[in-house]
Amino acid sequence: MKHAIIFPGQGSQFVGMGKNHYELSIFAKKLFEQANEVLGFRISDIMFGGTDEDLKQTRVTQPAVFLHSIIAYRTIEEAKPDMVAGHSLGEFSSLVANGTLSFEDALQLVAIRAGAMQKACELQPSTMAAIINLPDKK
Repeated sequence: MKHAIIFPGQGSQFVGMGKNHYELSIFAKKLFEQANEVLGFRISDIMFGGTDEDLKQTRVTQPAVFLHSIIAYRTIEEAKPDMVAGHSLGEFSSLVANGTLSFEDALQLVAIRAGAMQKACELQPSTMAAIINLPDKK
């Protein structure tokens, strides 16, 4: 049987994400602290105890989801999927998981991407929504 891991994109964030990994794993704590340094702000503080509004900012959301995804993946014992994939932002996580990008390089790219998207959001305020059970005719 083939096994795949699919990494999520923006929208899967939640306050408290990754806190259990931080508290239980020295490895996870090290990656969180490394991310805080690379990003130039304490993303871990926002992830663990910020508000939904803080975490919803694209410049925070994308590195937070990426960081959580990589830490969760790397703390799975004997994770050896046959394939990896990601939705939008999750593509960066899949590239780290398969060894194409280093964690540091991918985090820097995600931060640049998130910053550009944050600026775009500020220039043209908008939102996304999911419409469920809308009849095809409508």
